[in-house]
Amino acid sequence: MTGNRAVAYKSPGHVEVIDIDYPTFELKDGPGVNPANVGRKVPHGVILRTVSTNICGSDQHMVRGRTTAPADLVLGHEITGEVVETGPDVEFIKVGDIVSVPFNISCGRCRNCKERKTGICLNVNPDRPGSAYGYVDMGGWVGGQAEYVLVPYADWNLLKFPDRDQALAKIMDLTMLSDIFPTGFHGAVSANVGVGSTVYVAGAGPVGLAAAASAHLLGAAAVIVGDLNEERLAQARSFGCETVDLR
Repeated sequence: MTGNRAVAYKSPGHVEVIDIDYPTFELKDGPGVNPANVGRKVPHGVILRTVSTNICGSDQHMVRGRTTAPADLVLGHEITGEVVETGPDVEFIKVGDIVSVPFNISCGRCRNCKERKTGICLNVNPDRPGSAYGYVDMGGWVGGQAEYVLVPYADWNLLKFPDRDQALAKIMDLTMLSDIFPTGFHGAVSANVGVGSTVYVAGAGPVGLAAAASAHLLGAAAVIVGDLNEERLAQARSFGCETVDLR
């Protein structure tokens, strides 16, 4: 294959669908790619056909011109896809698998990854610990709002759904597993939410609602959500939260 199309940042307030190269198992030079990553071999990676993807609120920082993102930077770090090619070092992920991709790229081998600090992996970004797809100053890994995308360290990074048909039937829900839901869940866990807890969530955006839902899953006795937006508060009430209109 040679064709690929993607959503790219062009200038503040302007994104566009552009033609880009079909990914290979070697990082190429391009917008935002760290020079130290150019030519990097990725035999441990796979190529996905994107099935579904979300737009993250963090993308808006780039789109609105708040960062140093270069023109034609391909966006997107919330990816669910079908494996269409595997690198020679991939052992467990197979062509045809439907998988969820964590937004933070990690190697699974460095000290930080072994300590479960995968958000600050030492081996994926020459500038600083930590990396993500399609984000400014994060190493230059091409974003997932594209028809095809390269995912490194596939055996470590990818969550394979065991039932392909079931996964595709629920794909709009499962797309949340890439970033939005686990971010909220991680927040609830980090706050030591447990059985009988009373929890207040400040903000009923997607991650806030995910944190509230996670608090219920973790056994909280009461979950209170505060926001200025009545529609968001209504969504929180729809799954059993108490709400506070901060207006």
